[in-house]
Amino acid sequence: MARGKFNKRAGGPRLDAVNAEEIEIRNAQMEELEEQRASRRAEEDGDEDEGGDEKEKEKKEEDEAPQQTERKKKDGAPAGPVAPVTTEADHKRNLAKLAEVRRRREEAEMKRKQEEQLEKELEEERKRLAELATKGDDDDGGKKSKSSKKTIPKLDKIAIKKMKPAQMKEAMKERGLDIQGNAKELLQRLLDYEANRS
Repeated sequence: MARGKFNKRAGGPRLDAVNAEEIEIRNAQMEELEEQRASRRAEEDGDEDEGGDEKEKEKKEEDEAPQQTERKKKDGAPAGPVAPVTTEADHKRNLAKLAEVRRRREEAEMKRKQEEQLEKELEEERKRLAELATKGDDDDGGKKSKSSKKTIPKLDKIAIKKMKPAQMKEAMKERGLDIQGNAKELLQRLLDYEANRS
């Protein structure tokens, strides 16, 4: 028979009923336990009646507390925690804070737009200067173009073949060549240019 945590009646023997006689025995034991519990509860209640005047007062107060809140509800007074009511001054202060936040956001947005506009203008200026520099080289005749060719380093066949398409395009931009086409076309164009350059 089992003892311990699986027995709900404080470690006593557990009777697993198999036939009608055992069921009757088990029912009799359960009735005895119920009677013992009832008698213990009655004794505890009797002890509280004799020396438990303070406990009875506390119980009465706890029982009266919900009744008082119901009375307050009936009278119109709020019961329990009440949401804070904003005064006119608080409302004006909150509106002023909101206006300040809006003003700051608008200023930040304007500043961001100005920075974007400045960036665009700088980019356009760079592009314009780059176009002028390339046009200036073409317009001045042979002297500047020869000097510009001297400043551009000569690439050998191996270095060109090791280049990636983006690097080839950069080299072709420096040399004033067309950068359209696939990698093979770019490679051939750059090789032809460097071969004719020497």
